[in-house]
Amino acid sequence: MPATKEEMRMAILTMFEVHGDPDEIVAAQEEKIAPTAARVAAENGGISNTVVKTDEGVMIVNHWESEEGMRKASEQIRPIAQEAGLEQVGWRQYEVLRHRTPGD
Repeated sequence: MPATKEEMRMAILTMFEVHGDPDEIVAAQEEKIAPTAARVAAENGGISNTVVKTDEGVMIVNHWESEEGMRKASEQIRPIAQEAGLEQVGWRQYEVLRHRTPGD
């Protein structure tokens, strides 16, 4: 079922994994994806991007102002990631109920 307009506007957190050598994944991400991803995320409500090391590779956690912005950014970033050989697995999405920064 398609998302409603209210669901498209709520802040979301997305999480997915990329399996492989963490250093190689981060290097490929920085070289091939980050330049475009930073611009596209800024244009589409990206709030933050965190990459953590896992037993299988890395987990990427992104915070977005809305699902709509995430989807627009994903349409542009996913083909670049696939071309770089970084296939995501275990993708999850959560509604953000509260977000604080140290100054809040």
